Amino acid sequence: MKMNTDLLSINYDEDLLKRRRPWYWLALLLFVFSLFTGQPLLFLTALFTILVAIVPDLWYRNALRHLVVRQYVNHRNVFFGEEVTLSVSIENHKFLPLPWLKVENKIVPPLAVLSKKTYRLQHARRETLAGTWLLWAFQHVTRQYRMRCQERGFHRFGPVRLRSSDPFGWLECEVTVPALESLVVYPLIAPLEALGLSSVHPLGEHSTTRRLLEDPLQVAGVRDYVLGDDPRRIHWKATARTGALRSKVYETPALRRLLLLLDVWNYSEAAEGTDLEIQELTIATAASLGIWALDEGYMVGLLANCSMMALSAGQALPVSQPTEESETIKLDREEFSASDLSPVGVPFSSDDGQYERLLSTLGRLVPQSSGSIGTLMDTEERMFPLGTTVLLVSATSSLDEETIERLQDLRMRGAAVHLMLTGNPDTSENVETYDLPVHFVGGKEKWHELIGSVGNEKNGAVGTSSSILRLD
Repeated sequence: MKMNTDLLSINYDEDLLKRRRPWYWLALLLFVFSLFTGQPLLFLTALFTILVAIVPDLWYRNALRHLVVRQYVNHRNVFFGEEVTLSVSIENHKFLPLPWLKVENKIVPPLAVLSKKTYRLQHARRETLAGTWLLWAFQHVTRQYRMRCQERGFHRFGPVRLRSSDPFGWLECEVTVPALESLVVYPLIAPLEALGLSSVHPLGEHSTTRRLLEDPLQVAGVRDYVLGDDPRRIHWKATARTGALRSKVYETPALRRLLLLLDVWNYSEAAEGTDLEIQELTIATAASLGIWALDEGYMVGLLANCSMMALSAGQALPVSQPTEESETIKLDREEFSASDLSPVGVPFSSDDGQYERLLSTLGRLVPQSSGSIGTLMDTEERMFPLGTTVLLVSATSSLDEETIERLQDLRMRGAAVHLMLTGNPDTSENVETYDLPVHFVGGKEKWHELIGSVGNEKNGAVGTSSSILRLD
């Protein structure tokens, strides 16, 4: 995004400028004395005094004017473990040079920066990119920062804080430029083998005995079009007759539905709160299974008892001549704002765009719980049509008897139910799972193993999909 500092209000310290007025009186007094005495040295002293008075004031009032700040990333959506380049450019549209310009760019949440010389990853994550710039008159300078995206989430770059000083270093001014840029890092995606699952039938046999292929010649009727329906299902004659999109209903439908129930809440006694590593492993497991299911032809849906980062909280500001009042309001939004604590859901779909919808939603989840997963199942009954395969992805520490009872009820109604648990397996022994299929992914060791395998070509495609993702 590009932002001109002329559109911003810069607060100057008028008291500081008043305290510098004696310099002008001293220069005037020396100049008058030089005229009466005819002393050239006294006249040169007066000139030097007036320069000492004017130059700092001139830089203080105009150094941060007529600057154009722009920053952008080469990709707005990246997979876990990929690299992204942030470019920050500043244009000086005036004759006044800037011998010292301090630039601080905030990154929330922080990312690890690659060193420019060795391109090695720094161990500490950088919350602020700080540097000193030198800009001559009408000069355009661009600096690039490479970062490794090993932090899932919705990241924002900016606002950019500019500080400048006069050549003597006496007066310093600053301004915060709301040149914002955003980045969504998708969850880590691992092949099923890395999660300890079989790649053939990880969820067992299908939940029903329906045929795997539809017969397009056996049309039982029509229904209203639902977002995500295959375009080949559209009944064009019925659509033309009714004036609204209608879809065909086959006698032996073979659409397989997989609902991912994601329970993000977990508790660790050691951390006395949420265990973020187990939480990230749980989200990564849900993402990996969702991508696998889409590749296998499932219609995939998602329900999560979590809040989600609103895109409007971190999107770049408009370039079209904003007013000072509007810029001030937007500038006050320093931190991200999550959406309300309503459940996060992605409707069932199997089209190519579902890859992006599913990963983008999981990438923008924030570690806040909106209630128990059992309550969510009661309020979202529309996501449980007959014949749906329900997969609960949860930490073992958050599994309770109430959730198991609801899953048992779903199975009695004809759904295939599976549990995918992360964390310590011993914790689940306190809750009776009856004969529900349970798969244990692992704990922190598994998460560290997956992170260490990102980018390792010998280990297959950990960190990417096992097949090419068709993102819109």
